[in-house]
Amino acid sequence: MRFTAGGSSTRSWQPKPTADTTDLRFWLRWRVAVCALWVLCCVAAAAYLVWRHEGPRAHRRPGAAKQDAAAQGRRRPDGLLYDDEAWRPCLRDIHPAWLLAYRLVSFFVLFSLLIVIVISDGGNIFYYYTQWTFILVTVYFGVSEK
Repeated sequence: MRFTAGGSSTRSWQPKPTADTTDLRFWLRWRVAVCALWVLCCVAAAAYLVWRHEGPRAHRRPGAAKQDAAAQGRRRPDGLLYDDEAWRPCLRDIHPAWLLAYRLVSFFVLFSLLIVIVISDGGNIFYYYTQWTFILVTVYFGVSEK
């Protein structure tokens, strides 16, 4: 299935500008204000969650006092990571074979989707950077160190 712009343009993948974004009237529309408000609300919620659950005050959350004193003495500071801890799964109960199986299934699903996209839309689909990102994610699931 191909989606092409009307007309006889040979390069239909190029977007056509519909509004002048350099004009002040474009930015003073109510739609822009609603979008800006939506983004700012999301940023504020994310900042609150990071402030609440990360950083030096995170250990003072309600319920942290219930831990015994010995466990708090051995606790390392919040946000401190050693070696490759950022890449390890949070749940220690997950067997590495399940993670490998997940990566393999993800790789084959993504690779098959990529093949279908290239067959249906042709090589011109790689003009879009999102397709290159999709390829990089596919390679990430296909090539793993562990």
